[in-house]
Amino acid sequence: MMERRIRESATSPTRTLSTSCTGGGGRAMTRTERRALQRKRRIFAARAVICLVALLAVITLVLAVTTPTAAEGEADAGSTKPPCVSIIPEETEQASRDPAEYLAKTLYGEARGCSTVEQAAVVWCVLNRVDDESGLWPDDIIGVVTQPNQFYGYDPDHPILPELLAVAEDVLSRWEMEDICLGDVGRVLPKEYLYFTGDGKHNYFTTEWKGGATWGWELDNPYGR
Repeated sequence: MMERRIRESATSPTRTLSTSCTGGGGRAMTRTERRALQRKRRIFAARAVICLVALLAVITLVLAVTTPTAAEGEADAGSTKPPCVSIIPEETEQASRDPAEYLAKTLYGEARGCSTVEQAAVVWCVLNRVDDESGLWPDDIIGVVTQPNQFYGYDPDHPILPELLAVAEDVLSRWEMEDICLGDVGRVLPKEYLYFTGDGKHNYFTTEWKGGATWGWELDNPYGR
């Protein structure tokens, strides 16, 4: 767990949301709408990959059926055996850059050894920045985690511990459910808490870099500890 304060980059100017991303009638899309659009794109990409794999399976089956056996080759010396080509679809960018793994590496540096609920709160803090409309943060998880001078606990060389990856994946699932559920999904940190500091034992989440409200853990703990 890191004792350093997460702060805004003093050298980075405040960025505004892109005006090129608009909804109907020229209205600027919110991050929630963009997340929904990105989710649809990921689903479409996944379906495309499935279709490609199915097509490759059909091609492989056709080649297996039409390829002559050794006996047939002796009977027809003039025939040429078609080559068997294995085509493997390229790994998608989403698969090679898994946000959950980035979050697990962040937890290793920021909340390793903390309770599960404190670890989950670190992930929610990242997601709060993704959802924030101020323009201070990138609108994707990897961008927020790797933003300069912010989450010092993240290091690309950190190991991915199974228990930390499980926490990251659990919070991501709850975060996705917020778009379709009206009830409580098990959020442990309100959306307005965008910063936290540590004292070597615990992390303390605040609404401002300096000052602001400090989170008192009033929400129900879905992890029981």
